[in-house]
Amino acid sequence: MPADYAVLAPIYDKLGLSTRTADLIPQLFSFAQVTHAWMGRRVLELGTGTGAVAYWLSRRGLNVTAVDSSAEMITIASQAFETSGMGLMWRHADARFLNQEFDNTDMVIALDLVNDLNSLKDLEAVIGTSVRVLEPGKMLIFDMLTVRGLAQLDQHNAEVYSDEELTVFATRQFDHDRQTSSTRYTIFQRQRNSPYYLRSTAMQSHRGYPVQVVQALLSRTGFELIALTDMDLQPFDAANPNGDRVLFVARKPGGTED
Repeated sequence: MPADYAVLAPIYDKLGLSTRTADLIPQLFSFAQVTHAWMGRRVLELGTGTGAVAYWLSRRGLNVTAVDSSAEMITIASQAFETSGMGLMWRHADARFLNQEFDNTDMVIALDLVNDLNSLKDLEAVIGTSVRVLEPGKMLIFDMLTVRGLAQLDQHNAEVYSDEELTVFATRQFDHDRQTSSTRYTIFQRQRNSPYYLRSTAMQSHRGYPVQVVQALLSRTGFELIALTDMDLQPFDAANPNGDRVLFVARKPGGTED
């Protein structure tokens, strides 16, 4: 994955990079259950980050396996929550290549993951893995910044966080030819028991994909797209993609829901 998560993981939540998904999950889960009649107990979250989504789901009595390709992210997540007695497991693994441990899943959810992927080949691998691990009739839910959404991210130097111990600046650039947005974080962190600050940098790159191409990948991989919405859960027009972010809800054919 194209980001320096070893550097970003300890400050990820302070920068607010997990806030949107944590705020979104109650609405999304209700959308799946109430609007699309999802039933099940086993959830696989791909790209769990610092774990807020997985923890919220597990508190609802679900058995959750939370996966991230960053060992540092998994370490932060596993230390952040008290999960004794809960059906929550943290796994360091690549979402493109999951083994049979992750099979027999009732829902795959992947928030803030797709734009982290390097290529359409990687995206197809994640979708292919998802259709393999899901039980027939069960759901894949993921979101994606559109190309427009990436292009409209702030394209200037900005202070994104500051307290007595930590100051972080972000510089963002959008490459129209490659349809990628790159963010360079410059981090000044005070050293323990010292008046001095250590300077470090981290890069985060996001790639945009045309919505209609992702729809085609879902169909080619074996999914049925049952909802395409904006983040307010209103219908999204893939032929006229003016929105900044889109939500895909897809179903694996088969099962009693067919």
